[in-house]
Amino acid sequence: MVIEMNEETCIEELFNGLNMGMIAIDHLLDKIQNPKLRDIVIHQRKNYGDLKTKVQNTYTNAEDEVKNKFMLESMIEMKMLMSDDAKIAKMLTEGSNQAIITMTHLLNKEEHVDQTLKGYCDDFEDISKKYIEELKAYL
Repeated sequence: MVIEMNEETCIEELFNGLNMGMIAIDHLLDKIQNPKLRDIVIHQRKNYGDLKTKVQNTYTNAEDEVKNKFMLESMIEMKMLMSDDAKIAKMLTEGSNQAIITMTHLLNKEEHVDQTLKGYCDDFEDISKKYIEELKAYL
């Protein structure tokens, strides 16, 4: 499959959003006290991972490079020094909101994105929106 430049940008941003979400969840999971909140976050991570696998299987030539991993991990650790479940839910909600904003902006800007890729981007937004709603109870 030949990937056009704007599709490459969308795939890159999609991988970036999925990776950032999974890295954040991986760093926060053991700090969550409430078992129900932990279950929500585990399911969110699984859904992100499943979507990432679909994207990788569809766009086998696309690069999946984790950008700014060290910076993200450092920021999470700093914010978690004095933390509780409400702060974790807030951090995950803010991250999900930012992912939705970034993806929506990108899709509005890019004109020639194939429908499969657009569907994956929409799935990412839908997953993020779903978990924002579930996380609200823990803010």
